[in-house]
Amino acid sequence: PTYKLYYFPLRGRGEPIRQLLKLAGQSFEDFRINPEEWSGVKPDMPLGQVPVLEVDGSTKLAQTMTILRYIANRHGLAGKTPEDSAKLDMIAESVQEMINSPQIFNWALIVLGKYSDITTDEAKKDFFKYKVTPELEAFAPKIERFLLANGNNGLFMGDAETWVDVFAAETFSKFLDFGDANCLDAFPHIKDLIARVHANPIIRKHIEEREPARF
Repeated sequence: PTYKLYYFPLRGRGEPIRQLLKLAGQSFEDFRINPEEWSGVKPDMPLGQVPVLEVDGSTKLAQTMTILRYIANRHGLAGKTPEDSAKLDMIAESVQEMINSPQIFNWALIVLGKYSDITTDEAKKDFFKYKVTPELEAFAPKIERFLLANGNNGLFMGDAETWVDVFAAETFSKFLDFGDANCLDAFPHIKDLIARVHANPIIRKHIEEREPARF
């Protein structure tokens, strides 16, 4: 297949897709849409939003989770049985629920400079400490348990990376990169997940070479 990924010049929801395509050994066109171009591109997107993965120049797939599952199922990065795939879906949906929780969603807007009431570094730190951290501490223990159930090897299932490992590692790494470098100290298995996934030679190379991007 030939792939073209439409997304903004951000890590955002497009970054786990980029990493998964690299892990799958698939070349792709990383089409980054500048803000002034978006109005012209938007009508061609199935749901009027991105990320969108174009397959073979014809089929366009929207929604991050749909795209990640498609790549995983097509390239052997999903569960080996229907039950395993369902368990991975369960974990991924838990991570997605965290991303969409009100304060964490607002935090992303703050980091991107789209929240006019919170602009100073001190205000951003306070928001992370008093608003984001409680939500993070509500979700992270669930993810810790899933990791521990797999034998504490830094992965959710088996002994090889799946799409959910890539998705979760990228998601949680943002809390360290843009929030508080110590915020996951109480969750060592999540830190092990990030370390394990980002130590994969393919993903490590991608991270080292990727363009600097906001959030």
